Amino acid sequence: MTQTAETNIVDTLQSLTIAFALAMAVRSFVTEGFVIPTGSMAPTLLGAHVQFASPQTGYAYPFDAGPLAETNLNDVPRIYDPMLSTTQALFTASPKDLARQVRHGDRVLVLKYLYAFFEPKRWDVVVFKNPPDPVGDYQNYIKRLVGLPNEQLLLLDGDVWTAPLGAPLSDFKVQRKPEYVQRAVWQPVHDSDFIPIDPKTLATSSLGRFLFQGPPWVGEGWDLSGRAYRRDSAAPTTLAWDWRRMPIDDFCAYNILRPGIEYPVSDIRVAAAIEADDPATLQCELELAARSHLFVWMIKDGSVTLSARQAETGDLLGSVTQPIELPPAGRACDLEFWHVDQTMSLWLNGREIAHFEYDNWTPEERARFSRRGLTVKQIRDRPVDHTSVTPPALEWRFRGSPLTLHRVRVDRDLYYRPDILGPTNQLASNGPILQGLAFATDIDHPAQLKDDQFLMLGDNSAASRDGRLWGRPHPIVTKQLGESDPFIVPRDLLLGKAWCVYFPSPLPGYVPDFGSLRFIR
Repeated sequence: MTQTAETNIVDTLQSLTIAFALAMAVRSFVTEGFVIPTGSMAPTLLGAHVQFASPQTGYAYPFDAGPLAETNLNDVPRIYDPMLSTTQALFTASPKDLARQVRHGDRVLVLKYLYAFFEPKRWDVVVFKNPPDPVGDYQNYIKRLVGLPNEQLLLLDGDVWTAPLGAPLSDFKVQRKPEYVQRAVWQPVHDSDFIPIDPKTLATSSLGRFLFQGPPWVGEGWDLSGRAYRRDSAAPTTLAWDWRRMPIDDFCAYNILRPGIEYPVSDIRVAAAIEADDPATLQCELELAARSHLFVWMIKDGSVTLSARQAETGDLLGSVTQPIELPPAGRACDLEFWHVDQTMSLWLNGREIAHFEYDNWTPEERARFSRRGLTVKQIRDRPVDHTSVTPPALEWRFRGSPLTLHRVRVDRDLYYRPDILGPTNQLASNGPILQGLAFATDIDHPAQLKDDQFLMLGDNSAASRDGRLWGRPHPIVTKQLGESDPFIVPRDLLLGKAWCVYFPSPLPGYVPDFGSLRFIR
């Protein structure tokens, strides 16, 4: 062996040693990869799942693969196309066939020790040790941070409310998500781009005829048969949302194998590309009836007005007017109408044109408005009664110009659910099982977060074992950290902030799905 060959071997070994040392240092002190095991953060982050593409509309979505291992062979999974119906299954499938299509969970990178230098922020997606069961790598949980130290917190009608410690209930305010987070967590209800190939023959041999009644928007004089909705007349007209065809609720397609109840959701986004034959004469008015109020976006004569009124009395809650310039004839403009976190806004081509916040409701008023006028006591007695939640109603009115609506979409916000404590999500080895309403969901007893305590919730609230439910901490946490309060995550158990999906759920056979690389919002 020549001296050059020996030198090359030594150099290679030195380089490998240095690279290994650097990799271990980075893994230990800078960033580390974690695998998402479950769907508690879906669809933001995916656990083991099956990717389904509807043969009728082409709509693709993931659903939780966990129940496949629990499914009795006599229980045949029912598969839905959420763009057609959330109550009528499209067809049935074999558990064994679905099991062969299971993809592993997303792999995410976590910035470790970030919180040693920067304070955790509300809405961060955080990896932490699970307080009730912190032993082992499999007890690393990932959730969204919603509660910060030294504050009171309520989960009310799906939203997060906070106030300083010691403050009265009247001081609670809704916590609003930044735009970049809000855009990342909108979840689809309906999109007109996804229509059945042949509605007349939409049937399967296993389920019989699928009763497709048409899109959820209905209106006289409209052509609603295609992806674009067309109205040839300039006379006044209305498009109304048909709740019977498509409820606006917290249904999550990821949970189709875990059927359950759904709660109506009034925090929504309506969006469309509007192409008017005569933009100068077009009048557009979207009305959302929700929580005993009417929320209206009015575009008329070169301005947009956002207003909110009490439905019965007509009392004005507030309003704002701003100028708006629509494009000339022959060009479409993308309009987004937002009602979320007690905020109304209008977006034109991705830019916010008008913004209106209403903060003059107390938590008791919000509770009564959202629960058909029930008293707070009645709401506490029926905490998970989804039938008492007021469903939203949508009407879209136009006049002054023929027009075409392209890619008409309705999306809904995250909805943090109420629940009841019980033994299902608590470990008896940690102490007596806690009973009553889930943490932070009792309006008479808001959550109290002390120094260095955080509350973590999953985006997929219907299927998330999170801080609302998990009860007392493990004795190790109590002994080593001196933390005995239930439901919260102590600062010392925070591992870091999740910042990107570096290896999305691979296709069967471990083929990387590079098209799903993304930052985590």
